[in-house]
Amino acid sequence: MEPAALLEQGLVFFRVPFDGSIIRDLCLYVTELEKWNRRMNLVGFKDTSSIVQKLIYDAMLLHDYVKEGPSVLDLGSGSGILAIPLAILSKEVQIFSVDKSLRKIQFQNHIRRTLGLSRFSPLHGRIETLEPLKVENLVVKAFGSIAHILEQGGRHIRKGGRAFILKGPKEKVIEHEGFIVADDVPYVLPSGTNPYRLLIYRKE
Repeated sequence: MEPAALLEQGLVFFRVPFDGSIIRDLCLYVTELEKWNRRMNLVGFKDTSSIVQKLIYDAMLLHDYVKEGPSVLDLGSGSGILAIPLAILSKEVQIFSVDKSLRKIQFQNHIRRTLGLSRFSPLHGRIETLEPLKVENLVVKAFGSIAHILEQGGRHIRKGGRAFILKGPKEKVIEHEGFIVADDVPYVLPSGTNPYRLLIYRKE
């Protein structure tokens, strides 16, 4: 299946409004990610189908939760698999994308310039060394344990803000000081039946 058809499949599945410009921008991101990935190993998946189905679809799930903004932080963002699609889908939301890998942030900046994403801000560095960003929403995939995520990312969330953590079906929900468990949402991706979970914590 062509990238545009795969992307449209995910957008329809997660009921995300879209038009031709959104499909075009998402396709460009996927194409550029594949191109750069051949030179510098930005993600583990090498083919278009896996990149879209196993990486990009998660951002489509998160869109409905964070689309009202006003601000989102993608913690340990890698090649921007959550942050960049969210920036494309909600251009009015301020999105910060933090990663310690310079080459991955350079790639994200390339996409920011190419697509003119004025409210998308890739930041190079370790999350624990940055001044608090005071965001409303934190999104995280593949950044270690829940406790580690809330310890490192929690200080960047405003009081009353939320952390959205993507995990597998066997992940144990934990209590963490300063946060309450707001929801535990099971989900599947349109590409298969493997179960996943979206764990939502709210900062007290």
